[in-house]
Order: sequence, then C-alpha cells, then structure tokens
Amino acid sequence: MSTDVALLHRFVIGELAAAGVDPVALLADCGIPAWVLSGGPVHLSSDTFSRLWELAEQRLDEPDVALRVASRYRLRALGLYDYLFASAATLGDGLATCGPYVAAVTTNHRFDLVADDERESTLSLEMIDGAGRARDLIQLWGLVAVLTRARGTVDAPLTPVRVRLRQRAPRDHGAYVDVFGTAAVDFEADSDSITFRAADLALPQRTADPVLARVLQPLAATLPPPPPLATAWPQRVAVALAAALDDGDPSLSAVARRLATSPRTLQRRLAEAGTTWRRELERARLSRAGAAGPLSPRRQARLLGYTDPDTMRRSERRWTLAARARPGEPRE
Repeated sequence: MSTDVALLHRFVIGELAAAGVDPVALLADCGIPAWVLSGGPVHLSSDTFSRLWELAEQRLDEPDVALRVASRYRLRALGLYDYLFASAATLGDGLATCGPYVAAVTTNHRFDLVADDERESTLSLEMIDGAGRARDLIQLWGLVAVLTRARGTVDAPLTPVRVRLRQRAPRDHGAYVDVFGTAAVDFEADSDSITFRAADLALPQRTADPVLARVLQPLAATLPPPPPLATAWPQRVAVALAAALDDGDPSLSAVARRLATSPRTLQRRLAEAGTTWRRELERARLSRAGAAGPLSPRRQARLLGYTDPDTMRRSERRWTLAARARPGEPRE
C-alpha cells in the first residue's frame, strides 16, 4: 500500500482552512484522526490524500484549487525533503534531490530529472496508484509546489520552457499561464513534467548551505529508495486490461487511455519492467480463459476480446509454444 507523509495533508488542510473550508469536517470525511496533524512525520494511506483533493475541489467549487494551494507553498513545510533541496548549491542540484529522496514524503510518486540536451532538462512526476480527477489534482499540486519552492530560492525570474500535463484541457487556461508563467502548457500530454533551461538550473540558491548539506547526507542515506515504477506498471496494466476486456476493447490505445498515458509511453514503461504489451495482453487473456471454463468458441473469443475464433486459435498456439518454452510465462 502506498503512503504519503501527514506533513502533506497538514499543509493542504491549512491552506483550505484559510480559504474557508472547515478543517474538522475535512479530517472526518478523509478518515484522518486530528492528532495526526499535530504529531511527527506519520505516514497515511495515499487514498486519504486523494480524497482530500477531491473534497477540496468540491467544497470550494474551484477547479483551479490545486494551482492556488501549490502556488502558496512555503519552503521547509516538508522538513527533511525541503532542507535537502534548499541546502544544495544550485537550483539544478536542488531539483536533483527530488527523485532520490522522494520517499521522505511519499511512496506513491517518483520524480526524474533528465537532461534533454545541453540546453534543457525535464523534471517529470509519475504517480503509481491513482486515477481520475484526484490524480490530475495531485499531479498538478506536485509540479506547481516544486516550481514555487524553486522560485523561492533563486534571485532571478524562473520561467519554464514548457509544461506538459496528462489532464484534459480546461475551458480557461488563464490560471495555468499565470501560475507557470508561460503559455507553453500542453494538455493531454504523455507525461506530467516541467522543462527548465540549463542556464536556470545553474543559478545559485541563496539558501545554499554546504555545511548543512553534509550533515543531512547521512540521514538522507537511510531513506528507502524511490518507489519502483518498473514493478508497478505491469500491475497497473493488468488492472486496466481486465477492465478493458470487460468492455470489449483490450487495445493498446484503449488501455493507455485508462492509464492516462500515451501508447508509446506505456510500451516504454513495460520495456523498463522487462516485459512487452503483447506479453501482458496474452497473460491477461490466458488468465481469463482459464477462469471462464467451457464455452463455445465464439463466446470465448468475445470474452477474451478477439474479433473471431480463428484469431483466438492463433493466439492459443502461441500460448502452447510459450508454455513449452517457459512454463507459466506467455512468450512475446
């Protein structure tokens, strides 16, 4: 089960309370005991953070609530995670701490900072468990909070080269342009990410503290590694495939839509996990065929998402070959 540190809940609930939302009712509706928000870095189920954002949008009747809350993020609200960032020498060094130490605040997300070329680098945010509107709000919160935190540590304007969001485009883009500082915001993209100029990543942080950074390193080294996306993706695909088979459309594009990603990204994530789209599809069909019991060829073909019995029989021959070559493991 994925978890989020209660410091996240504490900050968000504090901002919502300042906007007029009853914090006691929020805690009750999310199933969070009040003492959690006054104690140490307790971890809560990630479901509670998702529920919190759903309620935030409902109670304020504000679709841009994640933008507003995240743009008010205050440095050091997340303790060690923020200190690791702020004590780094440059902005790029600070952003580079997001990925390795994300487990200090959540086991449900992963940050990756990758150099696209010598001029630009992209910070992407992946969510392991989550879907629907809550996922959109949380991803948006995460990216804007990081950008707000970064803007608070440098003495120069920080404008992203571009922003990519998986969520659907809102009717009005104005709030997004205002918060990100750029009109280059792409919706329905294949990632949730922010691209920075290399020159901006070289900016010195006025919060840099090399002595503190050295003190924090041994503590940071005790943190668990970032959540393993490679193992999470086949599990997510299996769940999405089961639902797609129920609906009669187990295509790559249909499953990618269910996972709020692109077919190309989905295939890449499966490759990183040491598997392929075809293997996972046949694994799902094989599992369903075994559970279905005796059925007519046409009915079984329909149940497994095939267009006709002949196509199903060709797949069955592949399953047989796979079982001989590697028992229990469908072959590509």
